[in-house]
Amino acid sequence: MSESPGAETRNHIRLQFPSQPRYVATVRDTVYRFCLQHGFTRTAAFDLKIVTGEALTNIIQHVYNNRADKPIFLEMLFYNEFAEIRFRDLGPKIPIAKNLKKDLSDYRETGLGLYLIEQLTDFHFFDQSATVGTTLVVKKKIG
Repeated sequence: MSESPGAETRNHIRLQFPSQPRYVATVRDTVYRFCLQHGFTRTAAFDLKIVTGEALTNIIQHVYNNRADKPIFLEMLFYNEFAEIRFRDLGPKIPIAKNLKKDLSDYRETGLGLYLIEQLTDFHFFDQSATVGTTLVVKKKIG
């Protein structure tokens, strides 16, 4: 992931949609298809599909408290060697758990979203520097 922040992207895609759970599957599939079009293997593209679902579900449930009228912004930047996806909300800033490690033998229906984001990407960062909201930035090498 050698490109600098000002590096030219091969493609920059922006989406905005309301915080309605019915859009999660469509957006997940859209991310998957764009990843395939930009050289990702099916496995790597599927990893980002899972990450997208987890990120969107976390925003809808934990940031927006299941309100369906709030905006979610998604940006996909495709470089020669990796993709960067940014998930942005305009909700209150929620402290991010520092320890994402989970005991997977302690199975529960929920609570694995941040763990999956950490495990399925090469880099992730929660940017809470804006006055309002949070941006989750994930990067994954094309492969």
